[in-house]
Amino acid sequence: MGHTGESISEIGLGTMYFGSKVDEHNSFMMLDRYSQAGGSFLDSANKYASWVPGFKGGESEQVIGKWLKERGNRQNMFIASKVGFQYGKIPRSLKKKIIITECEKSLKRFRVDCIDLYFAHGYDSKTPNDEIMEAFCKLIETGKIRFAGASNYYAWQLAEANLAANRQGWEGFCCIQQRHTFLEPTLRADFGTQLLLTPEIQDFCTAKGITMIAYSPLLNGAYVSENRSLSVYYKSFSNNAKLETLKSVSNFLNVSPNAVVLSWMMQSRPNIIPLVTGSTLSQLNENLQATSIQLSEELLNNLNQSIVPADNLTNISLQNEINYKDEKKMGQESGTF
Repeated sequence: MGHTGESISEIGLGTMYFGSKVDEHNSFMMLDRYSQAGGSFLDSANKYASWVPGFKGGESEQVIGKWLKERGNRQNMFIASKVGFQYGKIPRSLKKKIIITECEKSLKRFRVDCIDLYFAHGYDSKTPNDEIMEAFCKLIETGKIRFAGASNYYAWQLAEANLAANRQGWEGFCCIQQRHTFLEPTLRADFGTQLLLTPEIQDFCTAKGITMIAYSPLLNGAYVSENRSLSVYYKSFSNNAKLETLKSVSNFLNVSPNAVVLSWMMQSRPNIIPLVTGSTLSQLNENLQATSIQLSEELLNNLNQSIVPADNLTNISLQNEINYKDEKKMGQESGTF
């Protein structure tokens, strides 16, 4: 992870609705299944899931804390949480006092002495970077957290934050967590406070050795459920072709489209750590199929094409790609494309 020397799981477990929409019993079952599969990266936040009627935030951290205590496996797990978004009476802010006091609350809910990875959940334009990074540095120095990360930051915001830390000799953000999936969003896509992992951010992180983590990689089940419609920001001719290719690859490999999306994300260069979850054990098992899939270079090339129609993957060959490019060139010259 970044330049820390720390190794973490290639797939993280998102726990947003654990303890709220997903009750304790089912939360424990999924935590058990994930850890039995060799997973150790648990992702949470202080505000999860305050927007669900009847809950106030902190439920996800609490159920993880109870599970850790009952299983006695804290030393085997890598725990992440976040601070910065509004919930209850806590404002949206990365003021030093809020970062530190919210960390203390999270530690108590997790029932641990140290959080492995603590994220700034969203950029705060009203608080100087020096103050923000000082707070994270103090938490590291006092042993309350091990590493700091950023989430929902633009590339320039991440660069300025780390520059502010480096000027003082502090550790900067070692990773970034953004919204990212297989389909390409439209240029003006707006997901509110959820910021995309853009090509610009990917290039910056690759150059600086910053690890990339993706949330919402499976678009809330839209790849596998006809009842889940795609956001208008993902509807395009290019994405229609990508969906057909995804379907063909999943049929060819006889696995879920979700598993192909996750494998593509992990095996692309630069590779990205996806966060998976589920409301049932079967959904989690389906997602964990991705760890046993090895995509060939040819399959990766097919998936990475933006407008190539899906071919019959039982007879894949590089000649198909060459033929398509030749046809496209002829079409452009004749004005039919």
